[in-house]
Amino acid sequence: MADGDYPILLFPKPAYADRARRFGGGERPIRPGAREQGERLAPDFRRLQEAMENRRITIQESSLGIEPEMVLVLEVVGTVEEFFRAVEKVKGLEWLAEYELNDIEPGDGFQDARNPNKNLNGRLFLMMSDQRALTELQSLFDLWDRDSDKAKFGPGLARFKEVFKNLRKIRPWDVGDRLIDTGLLENWEQRKVFGQTTVSFEAELWYRSSSPQRQQAADQIRRLIKDLDGEIVTECVIQDIAYHAMLGQIKMVHVEEFLNRPEVRPDLALFQCDDVMFFRPVGQCAIPTEYETDEIASTQLSISGHRIVGAPVVALLDGMPLTRHKLLDGHLVMDDPDGYEDTYQAKERSHGTAMASLICHGDLNSQGEPLQKPIYIRPIMKPRRSFNDRFDEEAVPDDVLVVDLVHRAIVRMFRGEENEPPVSPGIRVVNLSIGDSARQFVREMSGWARLLDWLSHEYNLLFVVSAGNHTQPISLRTEEAGLRGLRLEEYQELVVSSVAEDTRNRRLLSPAETLNGVTVGAVHVDETGPGPNHLIDPVVVGMPSVISAHGPGYRRAIKPEIHLPGGRQLLSEEPVSQDGTTSVSPHFSGQSPGQCVATPGSVGALNATQHTRGTSNAAALATRQAYFFYELLEELRIQPEVEIPEDFDAVLMKSLLVHGAEWGEMYDSYKEFLGQSHDGRTFRDYVARFLGYGQPDFERVAMSTEERVTVLGFGLLLDGEAAEFALPLPPSLATFGPKMRLIVTLAWFSPINSRQQKYRVAHLWFDRPQGKIECNRLCADHRAVQRGTLQHEIFEGNSEVSIQEGDEMIIKINCRKDAGDILEPIRFGLTVTLEVTEDIPLYPISIYEEVRERLSVRVRDTVDAARV
Repeated sequence: MADGDYPILLFPKPAYADRARRFGGGERPIRPGAREQGERLAPDFRRLQEAMENRRITIQESSLGIEPEMVLVLEVVGTVEEFFRAVEKVKGLEWLAEYELNDIEPGDGFQDARNPNKNLNGRLFLMMSDQRALTELQSLFDLWDRDSDKAKFGPGLARFKEVFKNLRKIRPWDVGDRLIDTGLLENWEQRKVFGQTTVSFEAELWYRSSSPQRQQAADQIRRLIKDLDGEIVTECVIQDIAYHAMLGQIKMVHVEEFLNRPEVRPDLALFQCDDVMFFRPVGQCAIPTEYETDEIASTQLSISGHRIVGAPVVALLDGMPLTRHKLLDGHLVMDDPDGYEDTYQAKERSHGTAMASLICHGDLNSQGEPLQKPIYIRPIMKPRRSFNDRFDEEAVPDDVLVVDLVHRAIVRMFRGEENEPPVSPGIRVVNLSIGDSARQFVREMSGWARLLDWLSHEYNLLFVVSAGNHTQPISLRTEEAGLRGLRLEEYQELVVSSVAEDTRNRRLLSPAETLNGVTVGAVHVDETGPGPNHLIDPVVVGMPSVISAHGPGYRRAIKPEIHLPGGRQLLSEEPVSQDGTTSVSPHFSGQSPGQCVATPGSVGALNATQHTRGTSNAAALATRQAYFFYELLEELRIQPEVEIPEDFDAVLMKSLLVHGAEWGEMYDSYKEFLGQSHDGRTFRDYVARFLGYGQPDFERVAMSTEERVTVLGFGLLLDGEAAEFALPLPPSLATFGPKMRLIVTLAWFSPINSRQQKYRVAHLWFDRPQGKIECNRLCADHRAVQRGTLQHEIFEGNSEVSIQEGDEMIIKINCRKDAGDILEPIRFGLTVTLEVTEDIPLYPISIYEEVRERLSVRVRDTVDAARV
């Protein structure tokens, strides 16, 4: 090892043990008595019977020859575990899904035991029922209503008793559910204004377990669309993620009829179809051309002397890049089986060019080294033009389902298609810097996110996804003088507070809620100087960008996990309105500030650059760094007695990407601006939606120092198992008792169960490391960090204890099943850093050398044992 060279170390193989026991549960809410429940719910059951009878009459009149069905919605306060097993016992009742509820208002006898005004938690159970099943459900309720204590249900049906005790509402899934927050009608209104003669939409169907039932549902929708002079363009069924969707088109003349008459919308037969879960607009995964100037600059970046070798490790699914641009020529491997390139003019290849540039070179103002391997490119967007043939945006085409398109793209990489071999099986990380503006994450996982989660586990693949941009105006409540009289700190507090208050409209864009992928938000920083004087610099440099989407993720998991530079997004001020508010809007320009990227410009130039901003950029930079971590693993593999199987590359890259993250000064600013209404613990949980795990310092992760040592581990676990990693404690730590920090990051890819609220099949976790040194947790709440598939914790403590030779900190990785049985071992990657956080002026110590020597002895012992 050369002087000053402190590479990452490797743990020996872990010791295996039984997993730690989990303790949970909490107080049950106060709930009404059985008599009150019976009186309140009996009318709801009668209305369901009447609705089913009306469906039966309608179907008889239409001569379709099918049995009437209805999707039932059961809102339950509290939890009823594994209720789906009881549902499966009732013939004609089919389990569809369950969702978590966190905002049930108290009432009807339900309230929190400590705070009567507090919202309650619960579940939403969804099931398909025919007439027989509804009658059976009614009879079970009547039996419970007559004598809740002594009612005897059949085998496997006992959980229905718990449901009836805690049932707040029961109703059919209706037109409002199929359209709420989807943006479909607003999209159709816009298309009407633009004079389109047909409109497209996606119908996401309830996934039926039976293939004949799926076919029957699809045939029913085809008939309804044909009645509207429409057609089905494409259909997609992916069993592994319980996904069934159809893309349809209907004539605008039929749309206008009920757009103009809102009172008739519920009567539209298509919207009443019980086989449909949601109707959504299509083609919303769009990147607009928002720059108000076409002025560009010739790049001065040297592009010669870089050797590009080997097969791609990184894939980019995006728009079509300008492949012959001088910054990209030779760096890209194109795969365009759908012929999207033919739809592009050179000047329209904007977003794909920018993302490829950032992955390959980083921000051009930073003069970073290019990737040494090519980038695999699969275009999934096309240019979209207005009626005067003006280029407006790049978007996923209106005639494809994005879930189907991405699924086919990944399968083609790893399995091939149409009897062809895999086109790029060496891919480890896939960049997705696009999102669906019409699909903010609210409660249920989108089909796109479910797809990424399944593909991650199926192909051992890391997806890096942008959180999404929200470019709508920010409303600031000010005095009549507007913002002119505010000090900078007052203005920044006003902006941060206003964006935080508008969180409901600034949530993650699908598929950023992905559980297995890494979601990236943007911080307000770049390498340029001050912006134009007439524009407003809204927040402190290094804080999250005002356009970056917020978390949390599914089941309040920490999202976005990390924030990376996304360029400084300046704002322009609008006049003060009559209600005393001032709007500030994101200002888009190809000029600085921002991050410098390759661009085709307005004429398709091969040497042009411009400045851009947003979470797309941040995700591209994260993907770039993932590649460098891959190179780091390759360098480790060539060292003597180091074995890192390639199967662990993706989970180790995932762990390394997040390992250097911390809140730092971002937390201090948010605490000052937003912390007054929260106590310490609840504020840490709350602020994680804006900060995630923080902004990572990649250089600190990639290279240790005398005072800092980083160690990698990996392994396989099944349900009930645990792996114990022993980190040697350097004896010199006790010499002066310096303050020390222990950082632990665990990453894995879980199988998924799309029909259960828990969703995540495999839960891996570690508790506080065990050893002589007591550590306190910093940054994110210790419960929040265990809700996803990436646990990142920072511990800090003093080493003022007697440390003897052989003492160590034990990090125990546990595994348990969560939403189903674990059928095969789960791969995980672990990154651990031990560092001294204060100077030792009299006697510098090298904890790196002490840890390295003790680990190398154990590695040799492990190797020798294996040889024996």
